[in-house]
Amino acid sequence: MSAAADVPAVRRVVISSFDNPTHPHYQGGGVAVIEAMAGRLGEDFDVTVLTVGRRSESVLHNGIRYRRMPLEWAGPRVGQLVYHAVLPFAARRIRPDLWIENFTPPFSTSFLPLFVRTPVLGFAQALQGKELSRRYRFPFFLIERLGLRCYRDVLVLNAADQALVNAANPAAAVHLIPNGIQTVDLDEKLLGGGEHVLFLGRIDVWKKGIDYLIEAYEQSRLDLPLLIAGAGLPREERRLAELIAGTSTDARWIGHVTGERKRELLERSAFVVMPSRYETFGLSALEAMAHAKPVLHFDLPTLHWMAGDVAVPAYDTAALAGQMRTLAGDEPLRRRLGRQAHTAAQKYGHDETAERYLALARKLLSRSGPRRSSGS
Repeated sequence: MSAAADVPAVRRVVISSFDNPTHPHYQGGGVAVIEAMAGRLGEDFDVTVLTVGRRSESVLHNGIRYRRMPLEWAGPRVGQLVYHAVLPFAARRIRPDLWIENFTPPFSTSFLPLFVRTPVLGFAQALQGKELSRRYRFPFFLIERLGLRCYRDVLVLNAADQALVNAANPAAAVHLIPNGIQTVDLDEKLLGGGEHVLFLGRIDVWKKGIDYLIEAYEQSRLDLPLLIAGAGLPREERRLAELIAGTSTDARWIGHVTGERKRELLERSAFVVMPSRYETFGLSALEAMAHAKPVLHFDLPTLHWMAGDVAVPAYDTAALAGQMRTLAGDEPLRRRLGRQAHTAAQKYGHDETAERYLALARKLLSRSGPRRSSGS
């Protein structure tokens, strides 16, 4: 045997994720999280993101290799179900050292540990079984809970989901790593100021509570305009346009924003509203906090990690409207909350989160020992 056969080879990691940066319908915070994870792991491992596309192909995007399965034809909703059905069969043809499965609605898991010998880390960016069961009157949550029992390791973003996974599978190791962002220096000149109220997120009227937002904004009678930044499915965007057209308020939908435009909108906002019916973490809230902006939201267990925020009883639009009036009219309050929010956001740095991903991947890979090269 040659000496090359004893040289440790680069370990292979596959991240399966229905969402991706070029998907026409899903370009929210979850995509950014997968990109951040793949980017950091790719510095130490051979990483491929297995996702969907119009055709079967392998492409590079922002330095990350994406392997696309030709499932985009099925559309956004049915496509998720087809993806769940196809992924286990695709997984049997791929032999990485570690598989990271980004959970996908409506029932989250694809039961991958039943189909592959590779160690699988379930990534619970979305545990929406209960909420989608209520919305569509089908017991997705039962499938989700059954699926969770298959995993030895699950990665979650908040303590509430950690408790949910522990209840479904007490034997699992549940790893809590919150999302991270690029932190921003505090600008005292902007602290407490603002010329509009901002919603930042995917346009999904039901999940993101945009119907509640429009109703509360109309009740509040604010002089500040409400800017709604984001994109979604065509029918969701049409629904939003209908909601705005049905009011006499200064609510404006400005579409998808990134980069400098997003930064400017955050800096010039008085506060950010996130009236979601359901959130796993709320990356847009963390972005607002990093820019020293208070975040107004419904009191959901998965959002208890925040600071410098204002929580109102879940789905109470009158309370939401009242706090919108309070925040809009009280600049000293916005300054105080904004400073608290900015301080808290410093604990969620992008680099620190990326290093925690790497440490977890190394821990899971160490179970199977080093992989050897196949040199002759």
